[in-house]
Amino acid sequence: MIPAIISGLLTAAPAIARLIGGDKAGKAADAVVGIAEEVTGKKGLDAVKAIQADPQLALDFEKAVMEREVEITRLALEDIQNARNRDVEVRKISGGSNRRADILAIGAMVGLIALIYTLLYVDIPAGPARDVLLMLSGALVAIVKDVYQFEFGSSRGSKEKDSKITGEPNGK
Repeated sequence: MIPAIISGLLTAAPAIARLIGGDKAGKAADAVVGIAEEVTGKKGLDAVKAIQADPQLALDFEKAVMEREVEITRLALEDIQNARNRDVEVRKISGGSNRRADILAIGAMVGLIALIYTLLYVDIPAGPARDVLLMLSGALVAIVKDVYQFEFGSSRGSKEKDSKITGEPNGK
């Protein structure tokens, strides 16, 4: 039920799509659903339908999400921090490596390269098979981007937003 609600809310406010994910997805989803229910005075899918049907409610919903973006972003940042802390602990225990993470990252890179090669050099007729490969390539690009972001940090703009949330200068 929650995924259907979130899916509907994401069509009403695409800006929240990047805020939901990871281990804290449930808390972020609950926050977004709560906002929708507060704005509309309705529950669950009825709130989504109301937002989709009424442009004013959609605007009110987007405003409410923006007002609470700091809270929702904090949940997403907690998820990233928890993952990084876990990685540090695994590396301490294993003597400096995280074999599982390394295998997953290498697998994503190899998969992306193989998929790009396939799309460029293998004759795949237009249709569902090619469409699925194109969607998979997009997913693998996102995975590789996430690996790099996790390992090397995020953009300057994101660091500035992090510093506003934590109250620390320069995102340190």
